[in-house]
Amino acid sequence: MAGIGDYISKTDIQLIKNKISTLQELPLETFHKNIKAISYLTYLLEKVGIKPIIVGGHAVEIYTLGQYTTVDVDIVLSGRELAREIFEELSFAKGQGFRHWYHEELGLPIEIPDDILAGSMDRIIQVTIEEGFHVYVIGIEDLILDRARAAVYWNSSGDREWSLLLMNAQYEEIDFEYLENEAKKEPDDSVFKLIIDLRNETEKYLNG
Repeated sequence: MAGIGDYISKTDIQLIKNKISTLQELPLETFHKNIKAISYLTYLLEKVGIKPIIVGGHAVEIYTLGQYTTVDVDIVLSGRELAREIFEELSFAKGQGFRHWYHEELGLPIEIPDDILAGSMDRIIQVTIEEGFHVYVIGIEDLILDRARAAVYWNSSGDREWSLLLMNAQYEEIDFEYLENEAKKEPDDSVFKLIIDLRNETEKYLNG
């Protein structure tokens, strides 16, 4: 079976190791340090055909420009065996199973909740972090829907508030037709009703 050495040069691996080593010393806030680290991971993962997508709380953090804070970074990716080799090559320690990884020097916990994105691949966005490095983030509509589901199914008032904040922050970028059509597919129509309520609240707020 092919390993990462069949796809990634030693030069590229050393480049990323050096960047991570430098990153440890930079006086950056956790959010900025973590997103740089994920962009370096993405650089190598893409060379083996893997597109890691940031989901969950860190995606909320990106769309709200750091208003939401989270400790770990959730990413969805396929190709677990090649990904495992890259994580280990970069000194990430594996927890139980494949789901949890931790980089001690960076203080960076990564969780891989799934290998399939709960949303549209066509709606993910690419965010440039520095020249030559970027990350992929779940689309805003699918992220709002994810938080709305949590608000309904887990009775989470916090997730309702973050759904609203996301909608306020990204209102002009949201495809409401897509968002509402996807919400209608949920088994509980409370999700769709919540999306409508959030839209009404957002428009009332934005219109003064």
